[in-house]
Amino acid sequence: MLSTVHRAKGLEWSRVFIIGLTDGAFPSARSLGELESEEEERRVFYVAVTRAKDELYLCYPVMDNRWHDGSIVKRPSLFLQELPESTYEKWEIEE
Repeated sequence: MLSTVHRAKGLEWSRVFIIGLTDGAFPSARSLGELESEEEERRVFYVAVTRAKDELYLCYPVMDNRWHDGSIVKRPSLFLQELPESTYEKWEIEE
């Protein structure tokens, strides 16, 4: 089943993939700098990561190739950077 993080409250799945976890996307660029908005997005992130019963995959692209003037290097979400490294296993996929 496909869901948005905003509609996931109260639901659970065996495996959850949260994609697009880059700065400016999640949390959104609009919420950065506004404490209340950023905290609301942090709460939504928490709800999303707690929907997984067995496996949780937190995904972000390293490069964004959608720009007419070339690729842009993306940084992981602020929320990912706040997680203790002992709580996850990092995978890097190469071509």
